Formats: sequence, structure tokens, C-alpha cells
Amino acid sequence: MANRLQLKRGTGNPGSIFYAGEPIFDQTGKILYVGDSGGTGSGAGSSIASADSYTSVLEMLYKASSADSGSIRLYEDTDNGSNYVAIAASATIASNITLRLPDSAGSDGQVLKTDGTGNLAWVNQTSGYSGFSISDGSNTSEILSGNTITFASGEGIDAVVTQDGDTVTISAEIATTTNAGVASFTSTDFTVGAGGEVSLQAERIQDIAGAMVTGNTETLITVTYQDDDGTIDFVVDNDLANYSNTNSAFITASSSATLTNKTFDANGTGNSLSNVEVADFAASAITDSTDTIATNDSDSQVPTSAAVIDYVGAQIGAIDLTITTAEGTNGTGGGGGSVSTSQTLTFNGTANEIDVTVSGQSVTYGLPNDVTIGGQLTVNGDLRVVGTAVTFETETIRVEDRLIELGLVSGAEPTATTTWDSGIAFNYFQTSAKKSGVVWLNNQFMAMLSELSDGGGTDNDSPQITATAYAPIAAGGLYVGGITAGDEVINSSKEAVNLVFDGGTY
Repeated sequence: MANRLQLKRGTGNPGSIFYAGEPIFDQTGKILYVGDSGGTGSGAGSSIASADSYTSVLEMLYKASSADSGSIRLYEDTDNGSNYVAIAASATIASNITLRLPDSAGSDGQVLKTDGTGNLAWVNQTSGYSGFSISDGSNTSEILSGNTITFASGEGIDAVVTQDGDTVTISAEIATTTNAGVASFTSTDFTVGAGGEVSLQAERIQDIAGAMVTGNTETLITVTYQDDDGTIDFVVDNDLANYSNTNSAFITASSSATLTNKTFDANGTGNSLSNVEVADFAASAITDSTDTIATNDSDSQVPTSAAVIDYVGAQIGAIDLTITTAEGTNGTGGGGGSVSTSQTLTFNGTANEIDVTVSGQSVTYGLPNDVTIGGQLTVNGDLRVVGTAVTFETETIRVEDRLIELGLVSGAEPTATTTWDSGIAFNYFQTSAKKSGVVWLNNQFMAMLSELSDGGGTDNDSPQITATAYAPIAAGGLYVGGITAGDEVINSSKEAVNLVFDGGTY
């Protein structure tokens, strides 16, 4: 069985069935889609390629080579043949160029024009006519071929173009009270100099001054006229104390000022212009040193040691003690003996195996803190070792049980969540002491490690094993998803076999 990679596939538009980034192939339209949304398999997808678009690209784009520059080819209708029109780049280009087309189709007869930076525009073109420039003395504008110059009228100025377009007539309008224009001056009132300057006749000034004071009965108001420097001065007398008109308008002026209207009060002085934040012996058994010991004595003195010894000796007299022992389960030990009245009974232990202690009338047998067994140790019941480490200094460990369990809590399966790592570590030396191992990491997966470190600890959060380096795996075959023949994906021939990545169908 050969290796195979298959995308999810079907016929027609797949619709909204995508995970984001999932590829799907439409076999009918020869279109490849990729999901661009959806976290639960219900998102949308976008078409990113199709057979038609691929062949179209190959047909249109011509790659540059040492023999020719790149080009875009536009083919004719296939019913008519296979000819094309190509837009090609220059064989030599000094720098990158972008030609930007205008935003409309232009008008009939117009041509494309560049502004020198790659922006193209539609302009009119007249054959054999290249245009000209026009200037007002300060600003110059290029009039391109086919463009129109417009002469616009302004206030007081008229511009007229004749029907044949050959003549432009510019003329001034006659001035009126509402329109600026050309005005004429009567020789009686004005004098016009050679430079066009206009002067008011002296007689007209006198007439105006006379008209200003005619009918005025205020004797304190005077008007003077001075014409020595060629200017007109109107002066109002400052003595207005007796002037009674409180709302009169006065006109004042100097030879360098513009005529200004001001208003004064009755006296001529006002101006309207405004300005963070042992057992002890019982009392009934106590006797003195000369008394015998009786169970019902009520003496109140403690006997001496000699009295006690005499009492014991008198009681046991010439009694002999016979001792026998049972044979051990391994065939060793057993036997018997006796102890006469004058002999001593000794309880012996075995060095590093059995300790014997005597306290009063008690003999206690026990194991020393450090036990050494010279022969074979057989434990018929369960063996439970409580400590931090068990070390076997042996060449071979043989176990009849089919399963070794790690990670027990107090000798039983855990009943609460544990997050420690479990595994078997192997010690080796390579430039320094190191450990490798097979480890269950993070309650998630088995790991083959060529180097690891153990953080230790006894609670549910430790020990934590740190994977320093992962080890390669050598096997005659690798099975994934099961142990049947169809699940073998790698065999010892170093070939990948039976690998199938199938996205399924829609």
C-alpha cells in the first residue's frame, strides 16, 4: 500500500463546512478552497485556485528570459485562432515604472498623456498642432494642442469673440451708479491732466463750501479752506461750548487723512465712537528490710535489695529450668537445654539480624536499625517498605508479576487528581552522569528520553520530570492506532508504508 495524502473532497461548492485553514477540493469545478473562518467546522471558505485560473495565468503571463522581456498576452477568440496582442516591457529599464491609467474611458478622439511621473490622462489631440504657451507677464501656462482658451468678461470689461473665431474684442463698459466702467468728466467741474489725473476745479470747491454754511445761524461755527499745498482741508472751530445741536455730524480732515465722520455732545467734548488626590510496689506490699514479703503486707517502708534477693532465692530454692526451642522453617535451629539454680540463663541475638534487650522480667527480641541477612530471605506475606528509596545491588532482578505499577499513593491507587510524571530512568555516563528513560509526561503522552532530570517531591504536583533531550526509537515496525497489519506505518526496511492522510469527504 503506497503512502497517500488526500484533501477533503466532494462535488460542487462545499458551503459553510470549514475549519479555519482547512483545504477542500471541488472535483467537479476543479477548484481548491481554504477555510477562512469557523472553529467548529461550520465556517466559510474562499476559492484560492482552479484549473481555469491556472491555465489562464499560464496563457496570459509571459516570463522574461535572456532573449526577451516579460509581457502580458491577450488572445483572440478561440473560434478565430490563437493569435494575441502583447504588452511588453522595454528590454532595458533604468528603474521601476508604474503607469497609472485614468479613471474613465475618455472621449472620442482623445489620446493618453503622461505627467512625467506615470499618471496617465485623456487629452484632445489635433494632428500637426503642438500647442503654445500663454503668459500675463508673471504666470505662464501651456496650452496643449486641442485645448480651448476662454476670455472671460469682468466687471466693467466685455470680451466678445466673432463667429468665425478669428477676432476677440475686449471693450470697457460705460460706468453707472451700480456698475464700474468708463466715465467722462465735464471741463467745467474737473481738469484731466496728460497722465490721466483728475482735479476738481477751484470754483466747484468754493461752491461746495458755500453750500455747507448756507442757512446756519450758529456764529461760533466757522469753515476755513486752505489750498496752498494743493490739498483740501476742512477745519471745524474747537470752541463748541454754546453749540446746542447734540447730534450734529462734523467732517474733519487733514492733508494726509481720509475724511472721517464723528459725533460730539452739546459741549463739543464727547465722542460717540466706542472703545486640581515500675511499677511501684503497692502500699499493701511494702515491708521493711527485716520483714518477709507478703502479698497482704501493709508496711510502709521499701525493702532493701538484699531482702528482695533473699526472698526470691528462698522462693525458687533448687528449681531447675528446662528450655526447648522449635526447629526453624528452613530446617535450622531447634534443640533444648536446662538451667539449674546456680546457673545463668543468657539470651543471645545475631549480629545485624536480631537484637535482644532485657528489662526487669521482660526479654525483648527485635530487628536492629540496619539489618543484614546472610542467607536467603523469604517473605510469605506482602512486603511493604516505607521510606524514600529502595536500592537493589544485584546483577539480575526477576519478577513473576506481569505488571509493575508506579504512582501509587500510600500503597493504593490514587483517589484524587495527580499531576506528577511517572517513568523508569536508566543511569549512564557520557562526559558526566546522566539519566535516560521511558516517561509518562504531563498525563498526556509517553516519551522516550535520552536525557532527563527529576525534580523530586512527594505531593500530587511532583515529582516533575524535565525532558532535556528526546531519544530516537529503533523498531522493526511502527504501528499507529492499533496493532493489526493495516496499522503498521513504518517497517524495518526504512520505508514509510501505509501512511494515509485522508481529509474525508463533504
